[in-house]
Amino acid sequence: MEGTSSHPVDSTAGNVMTGASGGVLNLLWDQDDLDGQTQLASSARYVLYPNQVEPRLILPTRPHAAAGVILTALRDRTSFAARLRTQVARVALATGTRAVRLPEPAILRDLVRHLPTEEYVFGVHLGPPRANRKPVVALATTSGRLTAFAKCGVDQLSDRLVRCEIDALASLGELRSVRVPALIGSGTFADHPYVVQAPVPTRGTSRLDDAVVVTAQVEVASVGRNSIDVDEALDAVTDRWRRRASAPDVSGVERGFAAVAEQWARAARQTTVPWGSWHGDWRRTNMATDADGCSVWDWERFATGVPAGYDALHLFLTSRVPFVSELASLPDDLYDNATPLLRPFGVLNQAAADLVTTGYLLELAGRYLDDDQTGAGARLGPVGEWLLPTLTSRAALQPSPSTRPGANES
Repeated sequence: MEGTSSHPVDSTAGNVMTGASGGVLNLLWDQDDLDGQTQLASSARYVLYPNQVEPRLILPTRPHAAAGVILTALRDRTSFAARLRTQVARVALATGTRAVRLPEPAILRDLVRHLPTEEYVFGVHLGPPRANRKPVVALATTSGRLTAFAKCGVDQLSDRLVRCEIDALASLGELRSVRVPALIGSGTFADHPYVVQAPVPTRGTSRLDDAVVVTAQVEVASVGRNSIDVDEALDAVTDRWRRRASAPDVSGVERGFAAVAEQWARAARQTTVPWGSWHGDWRRTNMATDADGCSVWDWERFATGVPAGYDALHLFLTSRVPFVSELASLPDDLYDNATPLLRPFGVLNQAAADLVTTGYLLELAGRYLDDDQTGAGARLGPVGEWLLPTLTSRAALQPSPSTRPGANES
């Protein structure tokens, strides 16, 4: 790396790329560097995929071994279309089609200080436009050994998520059935936090082993269970919704969800369900299974103090989204399937499953509203349209006659 002789990042010769647009590249590079106003002694060639205007992947073209490892590390295997895009990117790497020159982002100097002294190559996953978009950097040695991933905050929301992931990785420790990335290091660059973490095994087929996943989710749900005060957790839920509903220029959507949250909390105080923790974004793109267990990454939304089973519901719902044309069908579909999904977590009857499902959907709604996912163009962003009508009409909002008043132990 230029100016860091003990941790060089491999590059070929050349000047700063001037042909590609800035835009999303500014998440990691200064515009002056992209415009070629800052001349570096070395800049390597990269493929910006699918295009230079709005790239989602930035992949090095050399060395070949490292480039292939980085593409494999950053690829999406969750659908045929995603796997096809990976193959197209692989061809672009092999041919060097439309490769451009980019300088080393300044933050790399900080990231590699947490790693053994070696020569590194980097690639970047930027993903589609969304509220929590942030760079994910993959670092590999020139010989093709994947060494680390790093996430970099770029705004208030992504800063919060990166800090949450740092705390989660530092506190989780070793789990029996879940492989969690080891925390290598963290720090601050340009007033934004970053985290450097070790890779977890992702080998195996794209087909998930359901039994392995359930075992892993149940173990995560047990984390911190004995420290939870359910009444305090319920108060926190209603307090968050009251604040949303009383914010300036609030819409009827927030008030509608706040009313549902009040009803839900009253029902939850009269219903016995297990409480615990959840990963927070357990979806197919954040996990891999093999004969040895389940690898799970992206712990930036990990939280303790929720009814057990949220992760199973989230995996089910997010797996359904690409295949439904009418989003309004998602909530009822989730309620209809919740009982078998939640049984491994100790949620044993329909009333309890309905209660946990409502709590999860409220959590999801709050997240999308807080993050302004509608403004970011996320498909699930307009929660007032596809989710609120179902929640306000569900009988699950009222306590079941079979539940016991005051039974809120975890």
